[in-house]
Amino acid sequence: MRPATGLLASPGAVATAAREQRLATFAIIGGTGALGAALAGRLAAVGHEVCIGSRDAVKAETFAAGIAVGAGGRISGAGLAEATGRGEIVILTVPYAAHADTLAQIREAAQGMIVVDATVPLRPPKVGTVQLPAAGCAAVEAAQILGEGVRVVSALQTIGAEKLASGGPIDADVLVAGDDGEAVEAVRAMLGELGLRSWHVGPLANSAAAEAMTSVLIQLNRRYKLVQSGVRITGRPKDGPAASAGLSIRPVAGLPLFGPGDDLAGAILAALAATGEALHEGDVIVVAQKVISKVEDRAVPLAGVKPGPAAREAADKADKDPAVVELIATEAQELMRVVPGVIIARHRTGHVLANAGIDASNVADGDDGPSVLLWPLDPDASARALRAALEARFGVRLAVIVSDSLGRAWRMGTTGAAIGVAGIKPLRDRRGETDLFGRELKATVIGVADEIAAAASLVIGEAAEGTPVAIVRGATYDPDPADAGIGELLRPLEKDLFR
Repeated sequence: MRPATGLLASPGAVATAAREQRLATFAIIGGTGALGAALAGRLAAVGHEVCIGSRDAVKAETFAAGIAVGAGGRISGAGLAEATGRGEIVILTVPYAAHADTLAQIREAAQGMIVVDATVPLRPPKVGTVQLPAAGCAAVEAAQILGEGVRVVSALQTIGAEKLASGGPIDADVLVAGDDGEAVEAVRAMLGELGLRSWHVGPLANSAAAEAMTSVLIQLNRRYKLVQSGVRITGRPKDGPAASAGLSIRPVAGLPLFGPGDDLAGAILAALAATGEALHEGDVIVVAQKVISKVEDRAVPLAGVKPGPAAREAADKADKDPAVVELIATEAQELMRVVPGVIIARHRTGHVLANAGIDASNVADGDDGPSVLLWPLDPDASARALRAALEARFGVRLAVIVSDSLGRAWRMGTTGAAIGVAGIKPLRDRRGETDLFGRELKATVIGVADEIAAAASLVIGEAAEGTPVAIVRGATYDPDPADAGIGELLRPLEKDLFR
């Protein structure tokens, strides 16, 4: 048995060692199950050696060999006691029915160690009903069986195996209970490495709350058809600003000029790292459509476009380049208005705007002469891809809006508008709420994605500013984990009163 090098110092040293050295070896008892396997994969992915323990040593070795291929060979398998002895921190992920017997088998090997108990006292078939044991909770039972030589910490009861196995960011918190503060901070440092936000919720006996919460989450999943629901702690520091203190919009400085195939997410991450900026939970990243189109190679040289008769006729009427009009027609479901100087089109994505979004500003000429830039093929997909990359780096929930400047009927000037979204519902339906005088709101549905895009356009700019990305912090919106996209913001054709 080795001490957990780098993970048993002061809380500050714990976090530093966990980030910089990543030397601790973990034993996962019950690691052939879904939760244990997911934890093994996450721990190995950030550089830890992991030993999976099972009653059947051969089964553990075979299982470990099967998942070690994608983890750089850092996962091994052994029997229960041997796996425990190989670890520096032990994580227990067995069903409650095997809890006491497993603890008895590893008791001797676990002396002097930290044992993280993720067990939930579920008793089929009533897994949706709280059934805590006589000791008060499974974690206290574990401490009683293992004895005073083992520091038991409770964690991970409310984090589903499917979430951990996804490899992506997890929109839920971990409740950590334990009597030994040093051991608790070691476990929290490990959770931080895995991209999980955790809270020390007090003594080990308080594990009862997390264990009971699992049955509550099961009920919520069943009743509301949720997938892997979790717990999120909200609030603010006692002396901190109120949650509604204000909205901030900051451009991301230092971004390069973009071209086809460039790594937009990587460039944003590099620019943020250069300034020490981090993305926070709920931040909205607003990205100008032009840079999305550039990296997705949506520039079209006009010399290669052959306008047809219909495009030439519309070009004569609108006094525009026939090649540009041909591209407008190709990108549009229909040309709604064609008058001198203006073509209003319904874009193939459903947006109504001038020239189907085709633009030549801030587009460099190529070897074949002038080029114009088309919208991304799927702005929602572009937003989803960028959101996934940024969330994977920062481990927080984000939203992404792809914006463009659109004109408005009956008003002069353009404003920023959302053309693609991820992680945010573009509408915020407030019907049913009450106003200051108690009157029920009957028709208040806010185009929140457009409002955020318009606010961000104040710092993104349209000329030579060179700042195509902005961070909007403090905006009120409804997250959309299903990523349904921009569709609900677009007025259906049957509700178009001016056709």
